[in-house]
Amino acid sequence: MSPVLKMPRLGETMEEGRIVAWLVAEGATFARGDVLLEVETDKTVVEVPALGVGTLVEHLVAPGDAVGLGADLARLAIDGPDWTVDAAAPDGPAQAAPASAAASEAQPSANAPSRSEGQVTGAPPEATPHPRRRATPLARRLARQRGIDLAGLRGTGRRGRIEASDVPGAPQDAGARPMVPPSGGQAAPLLLLHGFAADRTVWAGLSARLSHAGRQVVAPDLPGHGANPCEAQTAGDLFSGLEEALDQNTEGAAPHVVAHSMGALPAIALAERAPVASLTLIAPLGLSHAVDATFIRGLADPGSAGEVEHLLGRMVAGRLPLSPQGIDDLFAELSRGRLVALAEALLGRRGQAVSLRAPLARLADRLPVRLILGHRDAIVPWEAALDVSPRIAIHHMPGVGHVPHWEAPDEVLAILLAASGDGEHRGAQAPQGARQSPAGHV
Repeated sequence: MSPVLKMPRLGETMEEGRIVAWLVAEGATFARGDVLLEVETDKTVVEVPALGVGTLVEHLVAPGDAVGLGADLARLAIDGPDWTVDAAAPDGPAQAAPASAAASEAQPSANAPSRSEGQVTGAPPEATPHPRRRATPLARRLARQRGIDLAGLRGTGRRGRIEASDVPGAPQDAGARPMVPPSGGQAAPLLLLHGFAADRTVWAGLSARLSHAGRQVVAPDLPGHGANPCEAQTAGDLFSGLEEALDQNTEGAAPHVVAHSMGALPAIALAERAPVASLTLIAPLGLSHAVDATFIRGLADPGSAGEVEHLLGRMVAGRLPLSPQGIDDLFAELSRGRLVALAEALLGRRGQAVSLRAPLARLADRLPVRLILGHRDAIVPWEAALDVSPRIAIHHMPGVGHVPHWEAPDEVLAILLAASGDGEHRGAQAPQGARQSPAGHV
């Protein structure tokens, strides 16, 4: 009997997916890493790659079909071992398959269109039906919000993919969310993801130190935060557009991902779907039910600049390094109410509504994962990390609060340089005048 390609699990909560397009036609051959089809889940569009060499014999589902987890997708003729057996396991290798297989090409992302030029082997566009246009998840969202039919748009991305910037009326920076300009040497880039109610400026001091040490740094404003025009009402929304923006700033290189607090949510989503060199989480949410819910709800809907100052004071063990003008500016931004829905999505009735334990343990089996924890953290308890996977390295900072990269920048810098390939970090001191510029929070 011919091997059968089955619907893999492409996300933590996935139960079914909708077929977007077949990229390999019936009767066409494919190589390891070639994208066979695109599947839309409840959160994004994912490319399903081949894990070996073979021929696609027959499509068993059509574009537009909703297909359950583990259902038959196509009959294959495979040269070599039958890789479809392992790929079919709902909680097995298939979950990491898109990222691991795609990495053998030019580090394309797993849930965004391929970064390499050219066509998939044996699948010229005219031979494959495309009832739905190829588009990034961010472009699809913007088009839905504006009532625009993707069929009438011209895509400027890879293989005619519709980018966010191709959608009429989209914000000018919707296709490439604000970034700290990439800088540094030839080493793999570091992607820095901020926490709740923050923006990319919270990394200013650390970014300067990393750049001075020869590291390339990329720091986006996440949806709902800073200058990012996209909103975030759920934890899943924080991942929207991240791969697209990363692709435009790192030339396809697998990054070392560093995330603070809430930033751990999109960081783990990225690591599950795309090639990542390592993962460092600083005081992450999602390891236990406990959290200072008053802190999060207060920042989402503050009543005064004074309230913001008191709330931010909970983050650090010492003096809050933020000027009165900075607090006033932050209050003005938070008063817009962009984070109210997100705060409720992150919090349950009695504590955190998100859990990162299972995906973090899985990631630790295939890439370097480390945690940086402050023992005086008043927002999330550091003790929750004591029973995580033994494959995860943990760095303890006894006299530090919720923001170690503010309170112990030299120690955090040393950890990140070692993690990204420079254990000695000579010349890694901050350039004169470079100081932390905190403007945010969890």
